[in-house]
Amino acid sequence: MKKLVPIFIFLCFAAVQLNAKAKIVVDSAKVYSIKLANADLKRGSVKFLLRGGIVSTYVKGQEIFEKKYGMAYSEFGCVMPLNISINDYNKVVASFMDRKYGKGWRKEVRKDIQGI
Repeated sequence: MKKLVPIFIFLCFAAVQLNAKAKIVVDSAKVYSIKLANADLKRGSVKFLLRGGIVSTYVKGQEIFEKKYGMAYSEFGCVMPLNISINDYNKVVASFMDRKYGKGWRKEVRKDIQGI
C-alpha cells in the first residue's frame, strides 16, 4: 500500500498538469506605451522618446527636423519610468510618420531613436 502512494501522487500531479491552461502574460509597459502614443498623437503631440543620461544629447540639425515635421524629441534623462516602453511608443509614432510623410523622414531622423 505504501508503494502505491508515490505512484498515486505522481498520477494526480500529471493529471493536474495536463488539464492546466496556458497562462497569458501581458506586457503592461507595451500596452500602456501604445495607448500613450496614440493618445499623444490624437492630441497633436508628436514626439519620439529617447533614453538619456545625466546630460541631454543634442544632434546638430535636430531642430530643423523637429520644425519640418512638427514634432519633438523627448529625452527622459538618466531615470527611465518602468511603465513605458520606448521601442513600442516610437513604433506607433514612426507608423504615423510613415502614413503622413512617407518613408523619406527616416533618412533625416536622429540615428539614436529606438524602435523605428
